Amino acid sequence: MIVNATSQGWQIIFQRTHALLAGKIAMHWRDKPIPEKWTETLAAIIDHDDGQRDWHSRVHLTEAGAPMDFTMLELDLEQAKNTVDQARYRSRWIALLTSLHTSALYEKLRGQHKETDAFLNEQHVYQKKLMRSLSVKKEEVERTYHLMFLCDACSLVLCKDEVPVGGRKLELGADPNGASCFIFAKKEIVFSIDPWPFEADSFEVDIEFFSSPAATIQK
Repeated sequence: MIVNATSQGWQIIFQRTHALLAGKIAMHWRDKPIPEKWTETLAAIIDHDDGQRDWHSRVHLTEAGAPMDFTMLELDLEQAKNTVDQARYRSRWIALLTSLHTSALYEKLRGQHKETDAFLNEQHVYQKKLMRSLSVKKEEVERTYHLMFLCDACSLVLCKDEVPVGGRKLELGADPNGASCFIFAKKEIVFSIDPWPFEADSFEVDIEFFSSPAATIQK
């Protein structure tokens, strides 16, 4: 879960809610790279954080009793495997994008654990197999994955309230055309992306969160 500290306690956003916001952002995209697979692409973006372990099977509080942000947890290989496995039952295209996203998250851990290395190698083989089965080129897939990654990054920055103040720009990553995209605040809760990648000149998105107020102790 995503945890933001506030003056009143904490704001809690679940990972799947963050993924839903990424899907809402993607729906406004101007250049849909593969229109015939656009529904599957949206599904992959919205479902990419599925596969989470049972909520009751993990500790979600710090030793001090505060809710634990996902950045405080080690990457969960079991969740990654579950996410990829579940995507297989939706479509090959969704499975391919999900596998690519999982590989991108875990590649930085290569060389640290044999199990992780084996998983990453399996994903690379699996991705090639899916591309052959779908008769799609690597460039076509990578273009769509850049869109998925960018929408995910934009959603995460918004959820964590990390957009810089004062008009300063924060790089999100490369868009499907290879251009670097930046997010910045125009005014309070009004944001923009440069270069602008969306069909409409403006649109609104929302997200549900839980508020956990801090306790007050008095005499």
